[in-house]
Amino acid sequence: MCLSSLMLTWVLSLQESAAPSPPKPVTVMTYNVLYSAPEEDVQKSLDVIEKEAPDILCLRELTPRFVRAFRKRLGKQFPHVRLVPRKGTWGVGIASRHRLLRTEHLPQTPHRMPALEADVRLGEHLVKVACVHLMAPGARHQRADDLLTSMEKNAVLRHRQAEALVRRYARWRGPVLVLGDMNEGRSGEAMKAFASAGFQHACDGPNADCGATWPGSASVLPSVVEIDHVLGRELRLTGAKVLRAGGSDHDAVRATLDFSP
Repeated sequence: MCLSSLMLTWVLSLQESAAPSPPKPVTVMTYNVLYSAPEEDVQKSLDVIEKEAPDILCLRELTPRFVRAFRKRLGKQFPHVRLVPRKGTWGVGIASRHRLLRTEHLPQTPHRMPALEADVRLGEHLVKVACVHLMAPGARHQRADDLLTSMEKNAVLRHRQAEALVRRYARWRGPVLVLGDMNEGRSGEAMKAFASAGFQHACDGPNADCGATWPGSASVLPSVVEIDHVLGRELRLTGAKVLRAGGSDHDAVRATLDFSP
């Protein structure tokens, strides 16, 4: 082989070795961990998180007790966190293997149920991540309200909460990931608002294995409704799966995120 051929081979090998490797898929997971779960069930929920090892995790009904157990067991696996625990159902948190560039704990409009937002850098993409909890169907606002009245009022509230989130991200031109307990199925008005705004449901993506998420694995009753969701805009969600394990009355949902067309 002549010298010029050797030089060409050497240059080509350098170019191949310097070529950027394709970005690794990013796994995301949403999990309502049940504020009243006993310690045994908290550990079962941590088992699920540890086994799935998501890159980005949205937690709801996050209590101080769950946070203590989470930090003790999984703190090293999730070095980047914003955890805002509360007694009761309003605790929320985002845990990530990727650095959180900015976080904001915000009241959802029109009801002040808290949500958590983070900016996450994934390769060349800056992704807005929202961890949300929409109004529960049976929450009573006035003592005189019966169950049917409460459900009707809360359906309207969820729709308005979803519309407020849609408006919040309407001017953001990058990818958006919305994870949460929406407290309604895909036929609900809140979920329709997300769909109309261009949010894709992970369970409509390739290789999905989805279904009802409530009541979850901690319940003796079978799951009957799909109320926990992973939604994305300007990104691709694949391999969505309902994880039928853990110690909550909700099953977690996991999906893979990438930016291929």
